[in-house]
Amino acid sequence: MGAICGSIVLFAINFNQNYRLSYVPPPMASYIVLASLEVLGAFCALFLVPFANVHREVMCIRSYDFLDARIEAYEMLYMFRDRWILVLIPLFLVSNFFYTYQWTLVNGAIFNLRTRAFNSIIYWTSQILAAFAISFLHDYKHLPRRWRGTISLVIVTMLTCIVWGCSLAYQLVHLDSPLTGRADAATDSLIDFTQFKRSGIPTTLFFSMGVVAALWQSLAYWLIGTISEDSAMIARYAGFHKSIQSMGAMVAWQLEAQSVSFMVQIIVNWSLVVAALPPTLYFTLNIKNERQEKYPMNFIDIA
Repeated sequence: MGAICGSIVLFAINFNQNYRLSYVPPPMASYIVLASLEVLGAFCALFLVPFANVHREVMCIRSYDFLDARIEAYEMLYMFRDRWILVLIPLFLVSNFFYTYQWTLVNGAIFNLRTRAFNSIIYWTSQILAAFAISFLHDYKHLPRRWRGTISLVIVTMLTCIVWGCSLAYQLVHLDSPLTGRADAATDSLIDFTQFKRSGIPTTLFFSMGVVAALWQSLAYWLIGTISEDSAMIARYAGFHKSIQSMGAMVAWQLEAQSVSFMVQIIVNWSLVVAALPPTLYFTLNIKNERQEKYPMNFIDIA
């Protein structure tokens, strides 16, 4: 929701920019408004209610004693003894890797400034809708957890292959230059969202990319949640997920910084996505269907 609000602000600010030019730098107002929203969000955190004052009538709230840095560091190192969180590293690595391709090489290469903001609204809206839709499957209590995870992975795999296949087809026709393999914004005018014949297909493709990205994220967090019922342990696993995810994004942005061709980048992205599927399937097929009460590290019954 925050991303949608920021995108709406940018769309409003840039709406009257000269969209017929091949490149228009964002106005200073864009940066000022976004920085102001970040400061406001940080200020709102000061009004959070202390944990001791939180009351729920229908659920039990369990508090944890704060651990010092030494114990927390030990717990983080102990986490690496759990082979199942290590099995998910490929899934974590690729879950944000494709953002560079989607935002820089698709949204940034073929659309003008105000349409990029418009597409951003569409992209984050698609993520909300996709995450909400897949939550019904992940929370469906009448199916065993193993079945829910497997079905979710099948859905993610099918949609991922469809979207990446369409991305490759569109790229071969509209993005790749015969000499450089990169889009040349100086030779063709960038697409505006009012040009329905030109913007329809790539905008729909970008919407679909948001759907797939949300499904990847939802599946990753849901699988982490099957490891244990201990919220402290899950919090460490989620932090590990974000660190590996950020490392993948760092590599992806470096590829773009080195002006790697569009074709190489889509091959790298698609290959990493496919490589992450077998270990994720192995993990999913071995999930225990029962909830874990004692929070064991080795939670999977492979018998």
